[in-house]
Amino acid sequence: MNYRRSVSVAVAAAAATVTMLSMSGAAQAASSQNAQKAKPSTSATKDTDRDGMPDKWESANGLNPKKNDARADRDRDGLNNKAEYKAGTSARIADTDRDGMTDGWEVGNRLNPRKDDADADPDDDGLTNGQEFGLGYNPRNEDSDGNDVLDGDEDADEDGLSNVQDYQLGYDPEEADSDDNGVNDGDEDLDEDGLTNAQELTLGDDPESTDSDEDGTPDADEDHDGDGVSDADEFANGTDPLEGDDSTDPSDPSDDTPGDDSTPGSDDTPADDNSGDNSGDDDSGTSGMSVTVTTVAGGSGQAKVSDWR
Repeated sequence: MNYRRSVSVAVAAAAATVTMLSMSGAAQAASSQNAQKAKPSTSATKDTDRDGMPDKWESANGLNPKKNDARADRDRDGLNNKAEYKAGTSARIADTDRDGMTDGWEVGNRLNPRKDDADADPDDDGLTNGQEFGLGYNPRNEDSDGNDVLDGDEDADEDGLSNVQDYQLGYDPEEADSDDNGVNDGDEDLDEDGLTNAQELTLGDDPESTDSDEDGTPDADEDHDGDGVSDADEFANGTDPLEGDDSTDPSDPSDDTPGDDSTPGSDDTPADDNSGDNSGDDDSGTSGMSVTVTTVAGGSGQAKVSDWR
């Protein structure tokens, strides 16, 4: 009897223990679920004003975490505060990466506002991103205005130099006379060799070197087309220093050849009819006399004019 009773007591005690353990596990699970439901936002994600920007980020950027200012643009860079948060840029600095281009312009043109890419040229038009920003061009389109001229080859200030050439020579491509000395940039002569900047670039010479090919002959005295006339003289005479045959065009009506008798009217004056009998006429006592005057039209031969008296 005592043995059976001991076994019964032991079984009952074990069952009670199992029940208690089960209840404890359930209680812990419930407690854990409740804790998760009631878990507060972390400091990194807390957004008191529910404007899409965490309080911590707003505070770091000088914004008000208790006021919805998502659409404001504190630094006036073309991106509102929420867009700056999404782009990872500063809401207080217009040019986060300090590459000379505003964050809004970079984002709008699919550039990286957090990386200095001012010297890149994704559209291969000869102008860097920074230069395109300065000129208001599209860094993703080689011909921003669609006029079939590359942005780099445009002449924004009409000074005789392309945008690229202006930048290469240190000029302002939006100012025809960058140094305000009364001479257009293209007409300047940086190296003082007798050829203007524009003329040197036309010849493929260096406007900043008096002897671009270092052959001992100044650029102005070179003869690119080998016609025996220096480049400087060709420019002065209005002929093409890159075209060897600069003879006058024979089809040009202004090209008068000495001795040419082709001047209209110089030799084809209708002859007067002298066969008539004027013996019956009595005019101041003259009787069929004539005076022949010979004239010479400049370069056109002789012409005879009969003047009947």
